[in-house]
Amino acid sequence: MSVHLVLHALQTLPPSNINRDDLGTPKTATYGGVPRARVSSQSWKRAMRTHFTAAELIPEKDLAVRTRHGISLLADALRTLRPELGGEEAAAIAEKILTAATGASPDTAARRPDTAAPATREILFLGRQQVERLAHLAAEGADDITAYLKTKANITALKQAVMSKDAVDIALFGRMVAADQDLSVDAAVQVAHALAVHRTTVETDYFTAVDDFTSDSGASMIGRGEFVAPTLYRHAVLTGPDLAANLTDYADAMTLQQVTAAFVRAFAEAVPSGKITSHAHTTRPTVLIATVTGTPFNHVGAFETPVATTEGGHLPAAAASLAEHFTATETAYGDPTARSWLLTTQPQATEPLHAATERVPTLTAFADTAAAELARRTNAVREPA
Repeated sequence: MSVHLVLHALQTLPPSNINRDDLGTPKTATYGGVPRARVSSQSWKRAMRTHFTAAELIPEKDLAVRTRHGISLLADALRTLRPELGGEEAAAIAEKILTAATGASPDTAARRPDTAAPATREILFLGRQQVERLAHLAAEGADDITAYLKTKANITALKQAVMSKDAVDIALFGRMVAADQDLSVDAAVQVAHALAVHRTTVETDYFTAVDDFTSDSGASMIGRGEFVAPTLYRHAVLTGPDLAANLTDYADAMTLQQVTAAFVRAFAEAVPSGKITSHAHTTRPTVLIATVTGTPFNHVGAFETPVATTEGGHLPAAAASLAEHFTATETAYGDPTARSWLLTTQPQATEPLHAATERVPTLTAFADTAAAELARRTNAVREPA
């Protein structure tokens, strides 16, 4: 049996449009026969990745960057080691090195304005330490890069450098490299699409802009924007042994337990930033549950029948539905050794959940307690009998 940290959240947003489709409309899904607001898992995962740096949860050097401008990053790192190289020369060397290491193909029609380096046709997820390792290898071969790349041992070293498992967000969220499957990393984390617990209507905001230098009373511009104001159910799973395996080359100070705690904090604190200047939609989950278990469950089934309310908010009924589904599912199918914790800002509304969980007062305590239990059980699973 493996071991997982399972997260559930109920989070209410004000009028907002944090994740749009190609027409600018808030994303939706039909669930239980009715339309619901939806936020894609990819959107929330990116918010969590950027939050690692913004909140200083994980050192930037131990994270990765998703970009088509990996050649430019490598060229900059190379020039730090070999400052005598010109910009175009460093870019040419970096292009050959990154192509040999990843199989990515350069797109000479796409360049950053401030560099001679082309973009790659593929978007790459590169650990910053992987880029540094490639830069050191490039510096070794810079005097005759063509001859350097003809040696099999050098190509092997390049592949090993970019395959190193020392980028925390790659370890968590995985990496897919179509050009070279050996560079792909299976994710240790699963993230569900966030879904409204109730029927959701997409509403329209009609707005105008007035020219400050005219005296007439008419609008200089009119427009429309769409928004929703949902209470969302969110869900994620972190598999402890998978994360430990993905961190095998991570030799810096953070442990499996610390990485897990950082992930829990990012899950709770990060919010996608779509149209945030128009809506200021930064909220936190009202209900946050963590369970360390051998049998992870998504409890969205609690809301297959949409929560309805004639007065007040959706949260009390949503908490009651979640508590009932959580308790029934865990009793029928769950791991009897599982432990669950609850962080809530509305204890009266979430009282049905209290019997099934241990309440903790702060996010720090919540993250640290759950992370410690996952690390303990992961180490027990990984230790030889």
